[in-house]
Amino acid sequence: MPEVGPGRGPGTGARGSFAGTAVPRRAVLGGGAVLAVPFLGGCDGAGGGSGRTRPSAGPAGPDVTVLVGAIAAEQDLIALYEAARAAHASLARRIDPALARHREHLAVLRRHYVPGSGDRAGEGSAAPRPAPPRAPEEAAEALAALRRAESASAAARAAEAGRVAPGLAQLLASVGACEAGHAAALARTS
Repeated sequence: MPEVGPGRGPGTGARGSFAGTAVPRRAVLGGGAVLAVPFLGGCDGAGGGSGRTRPSAGPAGPDVTVLVGAIAAEQDLIALYEAARAAHASLARRIDPALARHREHLAVLRRHYVPGSGDRAGEGSAAPRPAPPRAPEEAAEALAALRRAESASAAARAAEAGRVAPGLAQLLASVGACEAGHAAALARTS
């Protein structure tokens, strides 16, 4: 039987952390998405019947506005990562995993957008995107810029989670937690 205790046992490091048994970010994001589906699908949870309604195509509510903002933020992060990768091929191995996760975040967020619900995220007629960002000339500066962007985005997702329905809040919190993890990883590689 394996020893168990502080700093011992499977998945514990020198300081007793569970770094070796960490839940993959994809699992966290997927779990958040699964939990968010009932809330984002129009489930009101009140009264008899099925409790499911089709979201109206009326004016954009706070959830739609926040969701569209989160989609735009993911697009901006992806553009920043792509610019850093293009300018500094030597960074690809370090930043490609985070770039892939941001693409996954974007796909999940877009799945929760209901066409016709107000703002037009991903429908081809969204406001024009700004010119792609330019990566700093030095690789270390590019990593620092990515770290700052990740930290700011994580803070924004946390703030937004307090203003939306619980299901979307869970999804935003999962994305924000992943972004905070990216910022920490970038700090270690800078």
